Amino acid sequence: MKPLSSVQNKKSSSSTCGRLIKLQNDSLELGVIPDLGAMVALFKLKGKSNVLKADERLWDTPKAPRRKFGPLTRWKAYNGHIVWLGPQSEWWTQQTKSVSRLKQKAVWPPDPYINQGYFKITEKDDSSIIMAGPPSEFCGVELTKQIKIIGDNKVLFSVKAKNIRSTPVSWDLWLNTRIDGYARCYVPLSDPTKVRFDGAETDIQNMSSFLHDKQSNFFYIEPLPPSKGKVSRWAKAFVPADKGFMVGFTSGQAIVIRFKKHAPEQIHPQHSLVEIYNYTNENREDALTELEYHAPYVTLNAGESMETSEEWELYPFNAEVNHENCIGFLRNL
Repeated sequence: MKPLSSVQNKKSSSSTCGRLIKLQNDSLELGVIPDLGAMVALFKLKGKSNVLKADERLWDTPKAPRRKFGPLTRWKAYNGHIVWLGPQSEWWTQQTKSVSRLKQKAVWPPDPYINQGYFKITEKDDSSIIMAGPPSEFCGVELTKQIKIIGDNKVLFSVKAKNIRSTPVSWDLWLNTRIDGYARCYVPLSDPTKVRFDGAETDIQNMSSFLHDKQSNFFYIEPLPPSKGKVSRWAKAFVPADKGFMVGFTSGQAIVIRFKKHAPEQIHPQHSLVEIYNYTNENREDALTELEYHAPYVTLNAGESMETSEEWELYPFNAEVNHENCIGFLRNL
């Protein structure tokens, strides 16, 4: 892992709550579960609620054992902030452990070693933690994650993928922040015609509502429940963002996710720099939005690594969460 920011916060501290490892300072709290893919399960300002969609009941359960996964390991959505590899179409084509999934070119589920694997804590102090993941026989890489508090309201998240095979592998790093499906989310974009969508209107399903504000040049989601007679609403937007950030408004806070803006030709053609997935149904608890960032698609020779990062910022947002107030915040960001 390359050294990260040298900024130190002397008032930061770490603690353990069951299987949840916490980093915190006077302003914010962050919690990670190393034995569950090193997912970030908690991120909030002090006195506020969690901005991430995550099941708090997991935090005090016993740690998962170190184990070997099979190609049919059951997927469970633990949510939080997770890391995948892209493109999704190749999740099961760069392996030979499951011939059926290889032939099917299966696109689900993601690699269990990455999502559910036991990450070992290799370094930890009051303001940061480094966790090394298990080598995956499916995708051919092992991940290392580093999280560091770098300011009163800022955290730096970095992830490195190393090729553990003797032959090349080709992937991108896909960082996925899962929040409430009724959060308002914004991405800077001047030309909405460049956005492509996955999803369709059917007899039982609505498309999610994505809009564009031409005055402020922000692309955003208008979170809505399914219309009468429909059972769900979902869609995914592939957004070639003008700048390297996106913002979500939820739980009385604004979460700002910053990342490097990459040239379009560096991103795998099946993906985009930013992707926003949204799902709602009649059950409020099922509502989900994913704020996704894709790093460049890279071929790694044996032993080579690639790395990317996001910077997360949290701000209090006590106003009503409507378009006018959100745009007002974004203008002052």
